Amino acid sequence: DVRRMLLAQKAYSEGGLALCLYGARLMDEQHTHPDEQKRTEAGKLLDLLTPVIKAWPSEYGPKANDLAIQVYGGAGYTREYPVEQCWRDNRLNPIHEGTNGIQALDLLGRKIWQDQSHGLQLLMQEMQVDLQAATTERCQQWALSLSETLQQAVKVTQSLGKSLMGGEVDKTLANASCYLHLFGHIIVSWMWLRQANAAANALASANSDSERNFYQGKLQTAQYFFHWELPTVAQDLVLLRNQDDTCLNMKADWF
Repeated sequence: DVRRMLLAQKAYSEGGLALCLYGARLMDEQHTHPDEQKRTEAGKLLDLLTPVIKAWPSEYGPKANDLAIQVYGGAGYTREYPVEQCWRDNRLNPIHEGTNGIQALDLLGRKIWQDQSHGLQLLMQEMQVDLQAATTERCQQWALSLSETLQQAVKVTQSLGKSLMGGEVDKTLANASCYLHLFGHIIVSWMWLRQANAAANALASANSDSERNFYQGKLQTAQYFFHWELPTVAQDLVLLRNQDDTCLNMKADWF
């Protein structure tokens, strides 16, 4: 069980770090790429991914901290160990960006549809490169899982877009947090596929135990994310597909 908790922490922290570094790279390319079209495309991708870059690490960072406390047991809750302070410090992150719920509304209500969804089209093109680059058996399995989930997400997005165009704004945006979770997990799955592809290619030429351990660790953590985390979006797909109104129709007096 400790291995499970440590794997989850590694998946959350290194997946979130990869996402933030990808955003930083887009920012660099937006300002410094010699090709003007590439600069424009980097800016559109960054606009689309900004709500995810803000929200996903800020939600799953504290989850990793929570698991770190659990690994230590009762001692983890005391100030003798730093994980307790890490949790308290990082718990602010889902709040101080304007709350992750606002990021969800921004993503589903605005960013997805900007410039006739050009940013989303660019994102899918970028993802397709890494899906095709998965050449080992393990990576191919993960690429297939990601591709299938992506196709379902595209269909749900199209359905939500029609509802927004039809004027059903409140009903469509009521479950925006589900959409952010769906979209965020797809993006971080992509980040893990990129890392897995690189690790699989580098493993063959690794010339030390430390290098091999590093790449094997990346592959095993990618497996964790694809086996344990990506499947959790199935619930989001159902709620979004049905435009579930459970939360929307709750009345203040009923609390």
